[in-house]
Amino acid sequence: MTALVRAELLKLRTVRLPLWLLLTTLALVTLGVLATALTAGLEGAPLQRDDPALLARSVASAAVGNVVVLVLGILTLTQEFRFGTATPSFLVTPRRSRVLVAKLIAIAVTGLGFALVSAALAVGLSAVLLPLRGGVVTWDRTVLEVLLGVVLLMVLYGPIGIAVGALVRNQIAAVVGSLAWIFVVEQLLVALLPAVGRWTPGGASSAVLQLGD
Repeated sequence: MTALVRAELLKLRTVRLPLWLLLTTLALVTLGVLATALTAGLEGAPLQRDDPALLARSVASAAVGNVVVLVLGILTLTQEFRFGTATPSFLVTPRRSRVLVAKLIAIAVTGLGFALVSAALAVGLSAVLLPLRGGVVTWDRTVLEVLLGVVLLMVLYGPIGIAVGALVRNQIAAVVGSLAWIFVVEQLLVALLPAVGRWTPGGASSAVLQLGD
């Protein structure tokens, strides 16, 4: 099993997709922190500059990487079916469950790496930009809990992507369907049926990040 995991990690290191998706994640995190810093204190804004939760909410911008890691998980598996590279893996290791478990572990480790880099960027930018905008930077337990939540979610969303890719082998359908669920279906459920919406992956993520308070 260790050899299989190493092989899957090697695959992820030798293709450009994870790097591009990591850069995309960092760009989105930067935009999220900037949006928090620039809108805090504006009339009608949900956060004021003296809000003790301002730093925690800004750091939570790192959670945008969940969706990116989910897409990475989907593409990691569906690309193998699309280009036929899954066949050699299954020939070498006939027990497909072992190959899938190795992929799950490898993508979880990759998600951890995404999470640590994203969280570090969110913390660094928040610590610099919020004071420049007159925001209060409160380092408390909530910030730590949000950071732990970001790490937990990114570690989990990658394997979820692998699972989606295993169920829906068509790459476009898997990615588009997942994004439609996250950005359309879940949002409608939260708005129209909040009791149901809170049990969706997005609702659970908000609870982990304490964004529903």
